[in-house]
Amino acid sequence: MKAPSKSPRAQKRKSASEPSRSGKVTATTLSVVENTSDQSEEAISQTADPVQPAKSHRSGKVVDNTVSQDVEEITAKPLDSNTPRLANGFKIVQNRAYQRIQKIRPKKLTAPVNDEMGYKKLFTKFEEAFLAQDIKALGECLSPAFQWRLPNGDVVYGQKEALEEMERRFAMPNGPKFSKSIWRFEGTTVLQSYEVEYLGADGRWRPSKGFDLYEIGDGLITLKDAYWKMIP
Repeated sequence: MKAPSKSPRAQKRKSASEPSRSGKVTATTLSVVENTSDQSEEAISQTADPVQPAKSHRSGKVVDNTVSQDVEEITAKPLDSNTPRLANGFKIVQNRAYQRIQKIRPKKLTAPVNDEMGYKKLFTKFEEAFLAQDIKALGECLSPAFQWRLPNGDVVYGQKEALEEMERRFAMPNGPKFSKSIWRFEGTTVLQSYEVEYLGADGRWRPSKGFDLYEIGDGLITLKDAYWKMIP
């Protein structure tokens, strides 16, 4: 009696794990065995036409247009020129009518002396002339009716007298030294705060805080009222 033959699957499993003569297990290529048992065939009937016309969003049907269609070849039309165009195709044309070229000569800008900018320019010139001890430039900033009220209570009247007093002070070898000047403008009134050092009667330099009040009239300085605060 013959032993029952093993199934193809069992033969495949065995051949995959079968050791070689050298005792090592080697990987083998599996073979496909054809199934020889009887196969039954079943015919599947077609239930619907696989090709159906596309449905439109409307309830109506889509019908093919049987009328022959003309084919028209569309070619790009070259532009007449490089003139820029708008999105709607209109050209942009420069308007040259009533055009002329006019040369404008540069003109120096000057601020009037009756506004804050003019006042600032006036006192800039005054301060520069005072620090440079320029008597002529100082005279151009002072009114003929100028008054100078000194910290000790004395008053100098007139432009000429004030310039002579300034020139006398500039000639002093140990005159007062001014620094850290700050200007504030309010209409025709100008306030100046500063630091000053002066030589005392004992021969020692002493620091002090200074404050001057100015008034402007007709674009010139009409008043200089000076106040010093002694610091021990």
